Amino acid sequence: MMFPFLKKAITNAFTKPSTEAFPCPEGEGLGNYRGRIAFDGEKCIDCGMCIKVCSPAAIELEREEVEGGENIWRTFDLTSCTFCATCVDFCEEGAIQMTKDYHMVGTKHEDLLVKGVTFKKKIIGDLTCDIDNCIYCGLCARNCPQNAITVDRTTKTWQVDHEKCVKCGICIGKCPKKVLSFAEPKPEGVVFDAEKCVYCTLCAKKCPVGAIEVDRASKTWKIDRETCIKCGACIKGCPKQALSMGPIEE
Repeated sequence: MMFPFLKKAITNAFTKPSTEAFPCPEGEGLGNYRGRIAFDGEKCIDCGMCIKVCSPAAIELEREEVEGGENIWRTFDLTSCTFCATCVDFCEEGAIQMTKDYHMVGTKHEDLLVKGVTFKKKIIGDLTCDIDNCIYCGLCARNCPQNAITVDRTTKTWQVDHEKCVKCGICIGKCPKKVLSFAEPKPEGVVFDAEKCVYCTLCAKKCPVGAIEVDRASKTWKIDRETCIKCGACIKGCPKQALSMGPIEE
């Protein structure tokens, strides 16, 4: 026969197709199928763990400062993603999920990008620990996504690297004694050490705005915080180094 497939071609021309056109109107992947990533920006706390564990570096960040904080855009590139779901496993808040959506066909690169935005409120103050009530269990350090916390149970010390800390708050939630918090920084000013002071009155004489009063007889030292311009003249003039610049108690 000269055309062995002619009969089959003619038969198929008058037969309904055995496949369905893409995209299918209904249906999803079965079982544990890992399809298109879904990201909920409202749940995200910007801990950075998803980026840290993503082996193909398929997640990118863009930050935009806005009133009261910043908008953080996360972009998941499905052309680089291996669908390993590691980011899902490490996401504390469940902001990242693997769906069963297998409709991942596009005519341009943007069709395979999953984007979401998170508004992160500006946190005033650094992470602090109430050392007197800390039990040095180390849970805060073990759960910190940026390894910013160091805890030594032997020496009973707690330290935080403020440059690494992203203020995600995971450590605060994990602390069993609730001794961690973001404390607002105390206002700075001239700090007085009564044990070192000899009440020589040199600080008062050096003050260009007359903000300091010293009484040698009653051994009292006072400063008017509203008048003080924090120039440091009193600190330089103190012979006993009883004055310094630092956080003051309100």
